[in-house]
Amino acid sequence: MEEIGFLGMGIMGKAMAINLLRHGFKVTVWNRTLSRCDELVQHGASVGETPAAVVKKCKYTIAMLSDPAAALSVVFDKDGALEQLCGGKGYIDMSTVDADTSSKISEAITSKGGSFLEGPVSGSKKPAEDGQLVILAAGDKVKLFSIMEAHSYITSVFLSGFA
Repeated sequence: MEEIGFLGMGIMGKAMAINLLRHGFKVTVWNRTLSRCDELVQHGASVGETPAAVVKKCKYTIAMLSDPAAALSVVFDKDGALEQLCGGKGYIDMSTVDADTSSKISEAITSKGGSFLEGPVSGSKKPAEDGQLVILAAGDKVKLFSIMEAHSYITSVFLSGFA
């Protein structure tokens, strides 16, 4: 089983990452305030010091961030995810962001050979804890299906659209 990276340990991200850990996945987590990762370590997660460190260690990295500014910062800032994204690496942005933000992130990642999936979720804390979120996914269908096993523990429904 591939190790999964998870960026953002807010209410939703923490619940989603805990579900992955409960189902036997190896997960490396990161949050701007690293102490927010402590509970995940108790569940078996390891902690990456930066988004780049998480991406370097994991084939797929999921981001569940608070807003467009956070999503852009985690990708583009120093030690950001983009520094380690390349061929064979995938980035799944589950944050709810505007189309321009998602396009900027997608273009930067794919220009480096990485794969990008846009996957904002519909749901709140309780569905996240219960693995019952709805993911509105768009991107590379082959990549989507290769990560569906992991997502089956954080979502109940995939609604996917592909160009």
